[in-house]
Amino acid sequence: MATTALPAFYFHPDAVETKGKDLVGRRSAGQTALRGFLDHLAVDEIAVLTENQKGLDAFRALLADLGDTRPVQAATLSGLGDFSKFGTVFFPVPGFVSAAWRRQRFGANSCSLVGITHTVSTRRVIEQLHAMMLEPIEPWDAVICTSQAVRTVVQRQFDLSAEYIRRRFGATRVPQPQLPVIPLGIETTAFAQSYDLRQEARAKFGAGPDDIVIMTMGRFTVGEKANPIPLYQVLQRLAEKSGRSVHLWQVGWANSDGHRKPFEEGPAVFCSSVQSRIIDGRDPWVRRAIWSGADIFTLPVDNIQETFGLVPVEAMAAGLPVVMPDWDGFKDTVIDQVTGYLVPTTMGRAGLGTQLARRFADGRDPYLGHLSLTSHAVVIDQDAYLSAFERLLDPALRHRMGQAGVRHVRDNLDIRVIMGRYRQLAEDLAEQRRGAVPPKPDLSPTALNPIEVDPFDLYVGYPTRALGLQCVVRLRSMPDADQLARLDRYNGRDLYRRRAMAAVRMLPIATWLSHHGPSTVAQVAAGAGLSAAETEFSLLYLAKYGYVSLNSAP
Repeated sequence: MATTALPAFYFHPDAVETKGKDLVGRRSAGQTALRGFLDHLAVDEIAVLTENQKGLDAFRALLADLGDTRPVQAATLSGLGDFSKFGTVFFPVPGFVSAAWRRQRFGANSCSLVGITHTVSTRRVIEQLHAMMLEPIEPWDAVICTSQAVRTVVQRQFDLSAEYIRRRFGATRVPQPQLPVIPLGIETTAFAQSYDLRQEARAKFGAGPDDIVIMTMGRFTVGEKANPIPLYQVLQRLAEKSGRSVHLWQVGWANSDGHRKPFEEGPAVFCSSVQSRIIDGRDPWVRRAIWSGADIFTLPVDNIQETFGLVPVEAMAAGLPVVMPDWDGFKDTVIDQVTGYLVPTTMGRAGLGTQLARRFADGRDPYLGHLSLTSHAVVIDQDAYLSAFERLLDPALRHRMGQAGVRHVRDNLDIRVIMGRYRQLAEDLAEQRRGAVPPKPDLSPTALNPIEVDPFDLYVGYPTRALGLQCVVRLRSMPDADQLARLDRYNGRDLYRRRAMAAVRMLPIATWLSHHGPSTVAQVAAGAGLSAAETEFSLLYLAKYGYVSLNSAP
């Protein structure tokens, strides 16, 4: 029976912030999701699914670092454990790794798989969404979309895949996962304003008490995050018209000097009247204090790589009014004229990008080049952008919008609230599984996964013959444990740590043959008290090294 008891979190070290990992949005969101899961979904014990034992060891080490001593129920995809016992497994990525195929061992309606979107514009993710439609996905599975905008993208990709499957194969049933919209969440209290930190930050970065500090936050990359030049142009106009001392704090980090250069040199070219600083956003003090020092937050995102945008949510939690493009997930998180302003955007019409899509699909344009081409067909209304900043020169309006943002995030985007929506989703999916009829016709029990094919079936055309249960076996020489151990040191079994049958367990087979003479494989199995598979693997191994001979069946 379906159950929502103890939902599990799929843990992979690359999906969260860990030592040695670059600081990027998806890992930051993955880290917050993991902490939210541990704090709000796991109760007296923790359920976790990992790819393998190495991932499980990393998870236990992470728990130890956090001081979490709760018992752990664990399963690994690479093992034989029944992860369907968890009822629902949450994945911090759009897909389900290999879990949909492996679920077939326990029944299609044994559990629900739930992924979450981050960027959906990379070739890898696009192909992953299309490939998902050929996996045994069911209506009680889900891919959480972090915004209404990204849901339109994922639904469009699924619809195109379903159309292809119907036309190509004549399919009448193309199951799709649900696409609920649940935003990312943050620990609201971590961004609370501090008067002391405000004074410290403004003194450290040279902003006077009456100066206007406008802040951005994110990786310095024109293609993947935001083209800063429109912002520079608007801030130059703001400084000239207002006569105020305007500061721009660009908080972030770059993967290379080439990515950093436009942000470092651009302000002198496009907004020379603005006091601009590059501030390292990886510094722990900066990540905590910088929000208190700023007056307004903005980020001129103009690319398709972004899907949600966590930083304006963090800014609102810190009591900053935000000025964001009316673009992707910002439409859902920023309440226009309440917590800040959404600036109108314009993009090319459908049909204009046909050649761009073709060039990206066939590899002529690399990913960053493709993002650059598309972002240069996206316009942020500069007059509206300027107007928003001009209004926010009023400190009373900044305060009112900032406090509205704090309340909005606390009530709707705090991780506690988001995890509650995750739990409700798990319960809704469980309700769908109850009484659900598995798909008809059933998938073949011999190949639940098309790539999970018995190699001795798949490569049956390679050998002269296959070993059969009626094949007659004769002992040629009696092995001992030392001989078999010496073989393992040189034949790869020790090196690769893979054994179908331990050497010591082969000795009873040789002993039985020494007492009974030539026998069939079936007779050896029955006599030695082993399964047919254990006997066959053992006899093939012994024959490989000359201890037994294999003759054709009589």
